[in-house]
Amino acid sequence: MASQKFNYFSFLFLAIIASVLRYGIAEIEFDNDTSRFCKTAQDKDLCKTMISGVTNWHDAIGEAIKVTLSLAEELKSQNDLIIPALVNLQPGKRNSIKKTCKESFETVFDMLKEAQNALAAGDNGTLQTKLSAALKAECVDALSNARATFPLANKAKELDTKVSICLAIMAQKETFVHRELRNG
Repeated sequence: MASQKFNYFSFLFLAIIASVLRYGIAEIEFDNDTSRFCKTAQDKDLCKTMISGVTNWHDAIGEAIKVTLSLAEELKSQNDLIIPALVNLQPGKRNSIKKTCKESFETVFDMLKEAQNALAAGDNGTLQTKLSAALKAECVDALSNARATFPLANKAKELDTKVSICLAIMAQKETFVHRELRNG
């Protein structure tokens, strides 16, 4: 009877050790994966695509900003495509939306450029402020209110999503750093 209990506890002990080793190894593998930077992003797949291949927080934020900046620049150059897509609206309303989008895309572009500079300077406060200022471009609301569903409207929404991913990576980094300081 005692030998059966010993075997049972030996088996249980080995199972516990195996579980600990398994999860420890899984965590090490997870740390090498870009998904660790995207835990809090709403669109994790897009986040992983944006920062593919990065290995540290600085590069993750930098790459996310770079990808988002590229889309913002593209949208700035395509602003003239708004008017023909809104032919069902009165000319004054079309021009108002075009102006709103032009200003919005320029602001997002400028804020992302300044965020890039803040990242390079190591100024996390300014980085967070500039990313926050780039979020929720008024163009998305204006196009949505006009019930615009053409490709440019979808790209404007994508820009907003990408800015929110930049913020999510930044916020997650801050949480990670504070946790490390507390534990370290």
